[in-house]
This record gives sequence, C-alpha cells and structure tokens, in this order.
Amino acid sequence: MVKYILVVDDELDMRDYLRILLEDKGYVVKTASDGVEALAIIKEDRPALVLLDLLMPAETGTGLYRKLHDHKELRDIPVVVVSGQAGRNVAVGRNVVVLDKPIVEDRVLAEVERVLGPA
Repeated sequence: MVKYILVVDDELDMRDYLRILLEDKGYVVKTASDGVEALAIIKEDRPALVLLDLLMPAETGTGLYRKLHDHKELRDIPVVVVSGQAGRNVAVGRNVVVLDKPIVEDRVLAEVERVLGPA
C-alpha cells in the first residue's frame, strides 16, 4: 500500500519545495493550494499524512483541520502543521506537531518518518 502525503499550502514555492524534498526521500506527494481543494482530494484519495499551513485563502488550514476532526472517517488522519503564524499552537484546538517556517529539512523529514515510517 502506497502511503502518500498531502501538502496543503497557498504558496506555490513552499508546496513545490516540500513535494520535492519528500519525493526525493521516496514518499508519494500530492499538493493543494487551500482547504477547499485539500478536502476534495482527501475525500477522493485519503492521505496517510497531511502537512498543513494555517493561513490560506478560500478555506484556512484551521477550518480544514476542524472539518477533518469533525468527520468520523477522516479524523484519524495525522496532521502536522507547517506554519509561521503566531498562535498556531492554539489554532487547531488540540495537541498537534507544529513545525515553524522557515522549515528545517531534517525536522520535517524526522516528523514524517516518525508518523509514517520510512518511504
């Protein structure tokens, strides 16, 4: 079974950077530019992990996180917040791992491997 990661960020450069970083380590990666697009992808093809920015247009990462948490079939998908937003620890309402922007590659990769195991 292929474990894939969904990267959700409104910044194209960040999406591409994380996608390339993770694909180079052997992970399968899809991307979305906001929570609306991400939710459609998640419902169609459930990811093993979501890397989620919080401040985005159309649907914020906080809004997407709450929708996932409220959806019985989706609430157990692991989420790692990747954000530079102040107050991001309380924005999602429960204990989640938060990685700061600008990202540190080794920290992102270590957290992904902790959640998913090696690619």
